Amino acid sequence: MTERYQTTLKIFWVLFVGLIALFGFDKLIRPETIERTHLILLTIQVLPLLAFLPMLRKPTARTFQWFCFALLLYFMIAVLNVFSPGMYYIGIIESVIVGLLFVAAMMLGRWKMRQKD
Repeated sequence: MTERYQTTLKIFWVLFVGLIALFGFDKLIRPETIERTHLILLTIQVLPLLAFLPMLRKPTARTFQWFCFALLLYFMIAVLNVFSPGMYYIGIIESVIVGLLFVAAMMLGRWKMRQKD
């Protein structure tokens, strides 16, 4: 593996954990949502990301491609959150994290595909 692949993989994992932490902060800690917070909503939001964990432990190019596809849905929701009342800053942070995670996964998949050749 090249050095840039390893560096991007580390950035990928930091962003992945950061996105899950942001969801946890939004649903469990943020004072505006404490009254209406349900662990079920957090589970629904995080479960699709956690479903990729077994595949991401030994990633292939196709794994990163599917992960990028799933991230598009998260980006769409993040942009909608930007325009929701009281969710502006969370939506901005979520959009940036998802966007960076998408680019990292896309590049990792591309480099992984070139590595096979």
